[in-house]
Amino acid sequence: MPRLGHKKSRNGCRQCKVRHVKCDENKPCSNCARHGVICSLIDPNAIPTPPSASSSAAPKRTTKALAERPKKESSVEQQPLPSAFPIDYVLNPSPAPTAPTTEGDSPSSGSDTFPFLSKFVHKREHVQPNYWVRDLELLHHWMTEAIDTLSRREDVRHMWLHVGPKQAIIHTFLMHEILAFSALHMAYVQPDQRKAYYALGIHHQDLSIRGTRRVLHNIAEDNAPAVFATSMLVTLTVFAARGLDAMDPGPNTQSAIDDLIDIFALIQGIGGVIASSQMLVINGPFGPLFRDPVYEIPPQPLFAELLEHIPPLVHFIEHQPDIEDDMRRELLEMITFLRNTTVRSMRPCMDNREVRFLFWWPLHLSPNYFTWLRQRHSAALIILVHYATVFYVAEPLYWFMTGWAERVSRSIVEAIDPSWQVAIQWPLQYMEAVREARHPPPPQEPGIEGAAL
Repeated sequence: MPRLGHKKSRNGCRQCKVRHVKCDENKPCSNCARHGVICSLIDPNAIPTPPSASSSAAPKRTTKALAERPKKESSVEQQPLPSAFPIDYVLNPSPAPTAPTTEGDSPSSGSDTFPFLSKFVHKREHVQPNYWVRDLELLHHWMTEAIDTLSRREDVRHMWLHVGPKQAIIHTFLMHEILAFSALHMAYVQPDQRKAYYALGIHHQDLSIRGTRRVLHNIAEDNAPAVFATSMLVTLTVFAARGLDAMDPGPNTQSAIDDLIDIFALIQGIGGVIASSQMLVINGPFGPLFRDPVYEIPPQPLFAELLEHIPPLVHFIEHQPDIEDDMRRELLEMITFLRNTTVRSMRPCMDNREVRFLFWWPLHLSPNYFTWLRQRHSAALIILVHYATVFYVAEPLYWFMTGWAERVSRSIVEAIDPSWQVAIQWPLQYMEAVREARHPPPPQEPGIEGAAL
């Protein structure tokens, strides 16, 4: 007797069929997006994760009932099949679960149309041949377009173009992060294929983070530069991925403030790990990132304007009666770091000054300040909204900052107590001026009197 209310999915992806779980048939499906693997509904050449070595070594069961027993769904912690196959898997492949045999595919079938080629085939199993093509597409995009979005400096672009891939061949966690950055950039520039490239980006980002975590306890001269480069790109791809998430928000989408707090924690964590090996990085292949160009970079006018409005912010915090003394001292320290970061970002020979500002200030934030932000304390938020004005000037220059200016500023304004609004008049006025400049109202058609004139 059929179960009431049960709808069997017959058009689900191959990955869900291998896991024996229900597929929602989205493109990509929710299961594949959650596990960070390529969904066959997007890429027909996507290969489901093959059985693990432990399962293949287990004793075979001869009972038909046991053989037909469905497998349990893989846990989230299980590492998916890398998009670039390990050498061992390429040399010893497993038969593809859904690869039909066509005439001429099998030399032993007796219908081999091209025997002069078949004798040179080392393996007879069917292996999906085009899965790696997506990785080559991403690497080509990295070398031809994506690196140009990282810096306007010729020496830095040359470094990412030539040094980056060479290091990534040795340290695959860097290769996965390069492919993640490239995929997310393609998701941004090709909105009609956003979901497909977003899934690819998250897939490679997951593999990169897992690979990086395995070496963080043993940073040495040979891997410190690659860890640093990966960490830098991870922060950019997290900005990009969270921004793309916000374009199509789901039920689990965080607020912009919580997203920003998570990124602040990421920046601090990476900074603490890399600090102990900083000289190895400076003297290594990615050293150009630590050297200023020999020529002056056009200034960012917002920084001078931000400096002018820091003293009023200090005065407001000093004379606010609702703030305890210990909290007041710590908030004033956060403002001091904000001022110092602004001054540093104004140096004449400072490239990517907007992104550097957004990365430097979070390095100095205290654990208490993190707590106050999560609690949406107005005193912490009025400092954050001054910092957030820089998103408005960074967004047109760096695609991975798209959407952050409006999301963060709107969330802060909605969370601040109305009695504290007086402390954020300048940020609000600045943001409104930017909105009007970028999205001017359409010209009004003249009325009857205007037309008569």
